[in-house]
Amino acid sequence: MSLNCLSNRHQQRWIPFTSRRPTSAVMRPVAHAVQAVQAATEVRAPTAAGEVPSQAALRERVVLYNTMARGKEPFRPLRPDGPVSMYVCGVTVYDYSHIGHARVYVAFDTLYRFLTAGCGYPVTYVRNFTDIDDKIIARAQQSGVPPSELTERFIAEFHKDMSSLRVLPPSLEPRATAHIPAMIAAISDILAHGHAYVVEGGDVFFDVGSLEGYGRLSGRAQEDNRAGERVAVDPRKRSAADFALWKGAKAGEPAWPSPWGPGRPGWHIECSAMVRELLGPVIDIHGGGRDLVFPHHENELAQSQAACGCGRRHPPQGGQPLVAGLPDMQQPAATAAEAGSPLPQQQQQQQPPAPQAAPLHNGTDFVRYWLHNGFVNVDSEKMSKSLGNFFTIRDVLCRYPPLALRWFLLAAHYRAPLHYSDKGLEEASSRLYYVLQARADVVAALREAGAEGERAVEQARALLRSPSAPSPSPSSSTTSPTSSSSSSPAPSSQAPTSPTTGKKGHRGSPASPSPGAALLCEVLSALADDLNTPAVLAALSGPLRTINELTTTRAGRRRPDRLVLLAELHVALGRVMALLGLGAEGEQQQQAEEAEGLAGEAAALERLLEELRASALVRLGLTAGEVADAIRRREQARLARDFAAADAIRVELAGRGVLLLDTPQGTAWRPGSPASE
Repeated sequence: MSLNCLSNRHQQRWIPFTSRRPTSAVMRPVAHAVQAVQAATEVRAPTAAGEVPSQAALRERVVLYNTMARGKEPFRPLRPDGPVSMYVCGVTVYDYSHIGHARVYVAFDTLYRFLTAGCGYPVTYVRNFTDIDDKIIARAQQSGVPPSELTERFIAEFHKDMSSLRVLPPSLEPRATAHIPAMIAAISDILAHGHAYVVEGGDVFFDVGSLEGYGRLSGRAQEDNRAGERVAVDPRKRSAADFALWKGAKAGEPAWPSPWGPGRPGWHIECSAMVRELLGPVIDIHGGGRDLVFPHHENELAQSQAACGCGRRHPPQGGQPLVAGLPDMQQPAATAAEAGSPLPQQQQQQQPPAPQAAPLHNGTDFVRYWLHNGFVNVDSEKMSKSLGNFFTIRDVLCRYPPLALRWFLLAAHYRAPLHYSDKGLEEASSRLYYVLQARADVVAALREAGAEGERAVEQARALLRSPSAPSPSPSSSTTSPTSSSSSSPAPSSQAPTSPTTGKKGHRGSPASPSPGAALLCEVLSALADDLNTPAVLAALSGPLRTINELTTTRAGRRRPDRLVLLAELHVALGRVMALLGLGAEGEQQQQAEEAEGLAGEAAALERLLEELRASALVRLGLTAGEVADAIRRREQARLARDFAAADAIRVELAGRGVLLLDTPQGTAWRPGSPASE
């Protein structure tokens, strides 16, 4: 079937801004449909065996599940070489963050890492703070503090939680209170285009009935929007589905001046205005939890379409006022304390220049790809504060280390439901410990080889470095995590010449496939397929078995290519763990460890292992001294040849979740599961 025929068929079925929606899926505009078919049918050159795909080749493989399309689509950013624009809805800062928040930001942090370090895209990642809201005002009044003091406290606590979970800082973190003028300007545009109305008291409501096609993202029909079901009840509204754009001032609440009287913005207008002001009229990725599809993201979509005039071309961006003739929107002195800190000047200058007179994507949408993660469930119910079945990140980190929680979150696909349980977290802790211990064993073996081991690692890094994608233009400004593959100049596409066959410590045959490259190929392919992190974690099993053979068996230790294999797996595993956010705590620490060589990496791995052991002792109700004393008594029994007593101590510890490991260097222990489990 020709693409032209497909194009005509889609043109007949797709009617933007109407309530006509296919029952099985929402059809995308013709340009995107043609693009999807072309990407799916084009012939790509396969990657050579044992060769890490270039960043340019990897970009061609990336597909993401688009909530609007109800399926996977090839990822083609607005600017082919970036920067990719990504906006993820942030937290409302009035309390500690819970596991649902952790899942959102770990998922999109992993996407951020993959797009930057894996694909080589520069990414402008924006994650906002809602720092003015009904819940914030109510909690501040209960606590007897100004709203600004409450929000400052929980912004700081949120940052602590994200740092613990190895979530990288975004490029920009705007606060709603720093963008009130942009929100007022957007509301004025919506009013001017006939999609909103002002009521008594100074409130402004969006007129859902005026914008045909409302519900395209969520699939909800107008009749589904009944008052009281995620839709606020207010007799002043024309329809139950209408939602607040501006809320008139109430006594004792923060307020800003506006053409409709003093007040504050509604929740949904915040993100629409900040996306428009910071990233421009069209963005590549808009993300959040599945609970935001309706009403928040549905309303964002409606607001943005209504503000732009439903398909007309956008005026030039870049600091120009969105609506001319509005009064000065600075806060009154009486409420300055509630405003929150404005966006730092340095961050404001990080905005990439928006294209001049850019049309909406396909003439309709301001978001190219809508991404949403699944719920976290407890006892088959969605975790939420309203149900009282939620756990804060702090609650969990009292018993489990941060990286174990991150592993647990990545073990399920980001779109699938995640069932929270202690058993799942125990399994995640155990699996993470096994991976880290295997990496530590590899480093120990390489260190034992001295200079030859260090040399093998350097050769492995050169072999596994993928060619970089084209560099962005100098005018592009963004913040992104760095890696050896994305920050260094593009090396030659030819792999380094294999060492001499048969020489001790080197690969036996130059044509042998590289296990490190094979692992990276499998991992990058899985991440390119809609961020399939469960497949990434499963891909570690084979390399871990190889490491066990090379470090514990006589045949493995005698292999002439042992050091080469160990070095390649060491480098490849390091890159995989960095892509997943399971590596060193930050770029500076990672660079320091690399500068110190294998000794620095050994120390970093030992710190992580010690953190896992200490956390396990807390859960098991034991102390390090008690375990050390039991190991000492067992050793004394063995020296006295009282093997029955020694075995009894080992069995007792195993029953309590402490597994002993006898090594040439002495007896060590690792966490296990108590016998009662």
